[in-house]
Amino acid sequence: MLRKERNRLQVDDWILNQIDPEQHEEILSLFDCGDPDLNEYFQKDALPNKEALVGQPYYLCEATAETIPVALIDLCNDSVRRESSKRQPGYSKIAEVEEAKQYPFLPAVKITRFGVSKHFQGMNVGSHTLNMIKKLFITENRTGCRFLTIDAYNEENVLRFYQKNEFQFFYDKDKDKKTRSMFYDLKRLILD
Repeated sequence: MLRKERNRLQVDDWILNQIDPEQHEEILSLFDCGDPDLNEYFQKDALPNKEALVGQPYYLCEATAETIPVALIDLCNDSVRRESSKRQPGYSKIAEVEEAKQYPFLPAVKITRFGVSKHFQGMNVGSHTLNMIKKLFITENRTGCRFLTIDAYNEENVLRFYQKNEFQFFYDKDKDKKTRSMFYDLKRLILD
């Protein structure tokens, strides 16, 4: 069952909720994904980025334990340049927007950081979190959001995770870089 409130989404026994400043320390003090850099980002940088209006942290929890974060994800606005994307091999994978509109940029939300608690890794929680983010942005979409984007660490297990969750590479020019640019077209969910 899907239940939604502004910036909060409940699907069955799982809740995706925006972290607000009052609960920031309580929520984040309980989180450890096993990656010191990600832990430090969520504990020290996520709230200042929210206050600077450049990021918004969310957490996934079980409905029976709303103050215990199972996963943390930080989001910001992004866009996909239509013309430069056309020249990339991956453009053919992007579903077409009405040609008559000719938007130079297509709206997107970037996943800037994403971690799953050590205690829940390997239990499909990461995929579930991404599915809830996808639902959040197609449920009463407030401003228009066509894509989810990410600059994923160029590590085999990370790339495999995003590909399993139907993210695709924009292009191959970054295959030797530290991160790979990937996208998910939200229109796919509406057409299915």
